[in-house]
Amino acid sequence: MCASALKYDWLALLMLARADEARQSAYGGRGEAPVERRYRERGLGFAFLAGWAAEARELAPLLGFPPAPTGR
Repeated sequence: MCASALKYDWLALLMLARADEARQSAYGGRGEAPVERRYRERGLGFAFLAGWAAEARELAPLLGFPPAPTGR
């Protein structure tokens, strides 16, 4: 469950690429969403997924997977 956060890694890049667009589509492409609300809510979602990712990194060695790279 925690590792499923990885499937959303594309979303951050897409949001950054579209951040300067004047019109922001609402969820599902139906209508428009206020920019502030859209990015605030997505930020909360990303924070939630980051928590899952951190938990997956902690659990991986306990389940026999090699430690995750540190990125450093």
